[in-house]
Amino acid sequence: MKRQLMGIVNATPDSFYDGNPQNNLDILMAKCKDYLREGADILDIGGESTRPSAQPVSEEEELARVIPLIKEVRKTWPKAPVSLDTVKIPVALAGLKAGVNIINDVSGTPDKEMFRLVKDFNAQIVVMHTRGTPQTMQSQTEYNDLLGEIKDFLARKIDEAVSCGIAKQNVIIDVGFGFAKTRGQNYELLKHLDFFKDLGVRMLAGLSRKTFLSQKCEGAPKRKAQTLAANLVALQNGADILRVHDVKETRKIINFFEEIEASK
Repeated sequence: MKRQLMGIVNATPDSFYDGNPQNNLDILMAKCKDYLREGADILDIGGESTRPSAQPVSEEEELARVIPLIKEVRKTWPKAPVSLDTVKIPVALAGLKAGVNIINDVSGTPDKEMFRLVKDFNAQIVVMHTRGTPQTMQSQTEYNDLLGEIKDFLARKIDEAVSCGIAKQNVIIDVGFGFAKTRGQNYELLKHLDFFKDLGVRMLAGLSRKTFLSQKCEGAPKRKAQTLAANLVALQNGADILRVHDVKETRKIINFFEEIEASK
């Protein structure tokens, strides 16, 4: 199966990666253009930060950040797959009406209303494992069986989505790197991603510039090498979709990995 590359488009004024205001439509459209030119298969647009300790934004503010961009992207690149990173039903509905193909729900608790909404638009959904909220998740990192508990959670969510009418092939799982996990737990998940493959759906890995990749107090811009290495490990262990900031470089890694696979 061909691996896919998802480019992160932060329509927020507080992105840990992009820095100061990125919610300017021209700037964001230029980024989307660059991503598509560099080999992105999917544009993942988000209007609310989910980094640890991030503060929530109102529904109205999130809509104002993402819907104009989605409409402009859809008008400019009608066939480009677009994902909307949101946990809010009204924002997801507006995004689906504007033409998004995927809802990337990082809440860890997508309910039947979200699943039914995705089903009504024949869209896809990413279900991610986490605990708590961005304000509390890093205080909820105790597991008796890290891999087993996350697998059980994702299996339940797949079943719920299917019971709401979503075709199983339209469900994508995400183990939630950096969400309610310690550094060591993130490493364990990365080493054992193949443990989740028998769930029978595609798997997204969101590793890009995550804090747990830091070494010697490096900041986000200096996590690039670790991110690229981690994404290669993720591919080796079964990831189907890589969600990244560094599209150009990651496309080269995917192409190289697939060449190696084809030579076996």
